[in-house]
Amino acid sequence: MRGIDHYALLGVRNDASVREIRRAYRRLARQHHPDLNPRPDGPERFAELARAYAVLNHPVERARYDQTLLERSAPTRRATALRASVVRRTVQRGIIELSPNEAQHLARHALTLRDGRGWTIVLPAGTGHGDEITLLYDNRRIVLAVHGRTKT
Repeated sequence: MRGIDHYALLGVRNDASVREIRRAYRRLARQHHPDLNPRPDGPERFAELARAYAVLNHPVERARYDQTLLERSAPTRRATALRASVVRRTVQRGIIELSPNEAQHLARHALTLRDGRGWTIVLPAGTGHGDEITLLYDNRRIVLAVHGRTKT
């Protein structure tokens, strides 16, 4: 990552939608494309924009990037350790077990799940076996591990 804030580079907020990120990238890519921009730093700037878009456009990569931003913004190791211990106590863990068909679908498309109480969970496309999804459910933080069943 080398200290580059991908959100700032694209000029979007960290809660921007995929559509907002795509629009910002396309606008900046046209502006900084090496064929259209004669500046000497044009190709490097264009490559940085492409890297930022690649990370922020992929749901799993974006979640990892957001996690590194949280870790980097921690003021001290002690504060981080205290915060982590508090989070461990307040976070519940669970498993989402997917059928082979659901796991195959999730490889390329988002998967929407609903529970008996009407709550909706959307797993982003590209989520695979072993990935973890953090969400707010009934005012509690929950970490769900994704397990894809294999055909037997």
